[in-house]
Amino acid sequence: MAIDKGIAISCADLQQVGGLKHILLRHWDSNDAIVYGNGAGEHDIDSILTSGSPAEWYLFEFKNQEANMTVNATRENGSTTFECGLSFTLPRMKNTKFHELQNLITGCGMMGIAVDGNGTPFVLGVSEKYANSQVASRSQTQLHLQTMEGGSGSAYTDQNGITVNLMAKQYELPREYIGTIAYYTDATPSALYKATTAA
Repeated sequence: MAIDKGIAISCADLQQVGGLKHILLRHWDSNDAIVYGNGAGEHDIDSILTSGSPAEWYLFEFKNQEANMTVNATRENGSTTFECGLSFTLPRMKNTKFHELQNLITGCGMMGIAVDGNGTPFVLGVSEKYANSQVASRSQTQLHLQTMEGGSGSAYTDQNGITVNLMAKQYELPREYIGTIAYYTDATPSALYKATTAA
């Protein structure tokens, strides 16, 4: 596709906010179905469903102003790859947190939604380009654990916690999720920190 329109900068663009509001993670399911939006001016995902029902996600809260999403593109031999990173810090090392972090590495691959400070949700680990057209969960652009770094610190004022770094190698820029996201859907107050996505 050739360039078909210019890009304007609005007043709202100049008053943007950095950082992330929410991070949602889930492992791919063999019954996942992704609907991509590729109409005029679109680069988005309309819905993420599992067996025709809202897909279940889990919210990972983080230390304020210590989470970010990064996008780095490189082009080689005619192909462009996008390394899409998601990093967040969990304060205070604890058994229950380590249990869930251990679960991040037991599945074959994840997808994530990073909701930025402006309220825009970007999907990581889901790419239409080079996707497996028969079984979406077998695509090779999934989100994976890259590193974890943390510790107790030495002084009383040092940080006690762990930073999680996830990475997806995709073949297109992250898409905005324009479907519905419902937060803390399991109970009030939430015990499992569930969320769901629908059309």
